[in-house]
Amino acid sequence: MDKALEEPVALTEPHKLLVILDLNGTLFYRTRGNNRSITPRPYLSEFLDFLFKNCRVMVWSSAQPQSVEAMLGHGFGNYVDRLDRIWNRTHFRLTPEDYSKKVLTIKDLEFVWEGIEKEKKVAKNATTKHEKFFVEFDQTNTVLIDDSKDKIQLQPYNGLALRDFDVDLARAGTDDELPKVVRYLEKLTYQKNVSAYMRLHPFDTNEEINKDIAKGTKEVETADLADVIDDLAHRLEKNTL
Repeated sequence: MDKALEEPVALTEPHKLLVILDLNGTLFYRTRGNNRSITPRPYLSEFLDFLFKNCRVMVWSSAQPQSVEAMLGHGFGNYVDRLDRIWNRTHFRLTPEDYSKKVLTIKDLEFVWEGIEKEKKVAKNATTKHEKFFVEFDQTNTVLIDDSKDKIQLQPYNGLALRDFDVDLARAGTDDELPKVVRYLEKLTYQKNVSAYMRLHPFDTNEEINKDIAKGTKEVETADLADVIDDLAHRLEKNTL
């Protein structure tokens, strides 16, 4: 909190950020059941182009490894090989009992920074140094993107809470959240301490949410009952302790 309470300082040149991506509900909509389908969020390709050009990128999803692999295969293409690391449910340090339950999975960025330091120690024995270690990452240059405020609560001024990419948005195909995230990240690349800037200027999607609410009633009326039930189950799964 002391670091986040500093006054923001703008840079004259952009610096490299570490961007940590959630998958389900943030970049993809995944239906439930045996015949699961995966829908990428609109503008995902352009979003990834920006990230991999300007940032270091990793994935941290609360889904199990096989589900993470499936989602990455539906939108990341060759960028999968350029991810710094791919984290899944096994990286939350859950007990074996909680791993199999629908518990709240909080993303502690301390786990990430500690993990990077361990990787660097191992890399010291390698003949070449990987470029992902060229920059020291901490709260001043790390951004976590998720669709749940609960999951980013330990470092709230390093987190972007996007509106949940749910069944209605997936069906409509008009969602424009990711271009807004790009514009926000562009500003963060010029901030010496992103947590200080994000404390005073948080990412806000209220305008788009209100627009969707205004037209949402008609969409729900025409949606299949199975889709409505599926979306409700999806929301419960993501918010159940």
